[in-house]
Amino acid sequence: MSDSPNPPNGIIEILTIIIDAATLSKKVIDTLQEVVPGASDDLKEKFHWINCSLKNATQFHYSVVDTYFDSGRYWKAPGGDGPFTSTTFSCCNGDGAVTGVTGGTAFTLWLDSKHSFDFAVGWTDPILGSMKAGVVESAVAEDGYNAATREGGHIQSKNRYKGKDEKGVPTEFYIRISASPGKDPMSFVVQQVPVGDEKNDEDSTGEEIMAE
Repeated sequence: MSDSPNPPNGIIEILTIIIDAATLSKKVIDTLQEVVPGASDDLKEKFHWINCSLKNATQFHYSVVDTYFDSGRYWKAPGGDGPFTSTTFSCCNGDGAVTGVTGGTAFTLWLDSKHSFDFAVGWTDPILGSMKAGVVESAVAEDGYNAATREGGHIQSKNRYKGKDEKGVPTEFYIRISASPGKDPMSFVVQQVPVGDEKNDEDSTGEEIMAE
């Protein structure tokens, strides 16, 4: 399947100075190659648990906007973070309860003071059934949970975003997010992709999935 972007709903102009393609490419690669911490021994003692990796290979900050649990709870709750960062959050069965851990988390990527991009990821380690991961463009955490599948998946932002680099050259990009099932880690990668650079996006994302 091609990873080239779907026809956009629209092109949204943002005020943020966009990083030039060469600098962006290096920072994306560095972020994707970062090694994230594995699950702690205390977490592994739980009946069901997941250690989730979230890599933000964009120049933008993000924050958590919604959480949904069908079962279980956070062991280490996710928080906001900055550009080109890697972090983990973890989930487990509820205290004193023989349950799985299934749910979702929604995030907002802040493109400038007026524009943002919302996405929700889903993760499951149920008592019965398969581990699943998913992602959808939404600010509702339950939508991420409903999008989770055994195969995982990826999305591209419905809109493209347009701005200028520090030299005043117009540039466009879209946001691509992948979700890969696993226990340690379950991997979510957020990537800023210049329009016209889809081949590099496909290669770097493929390397990330295989590495984890």
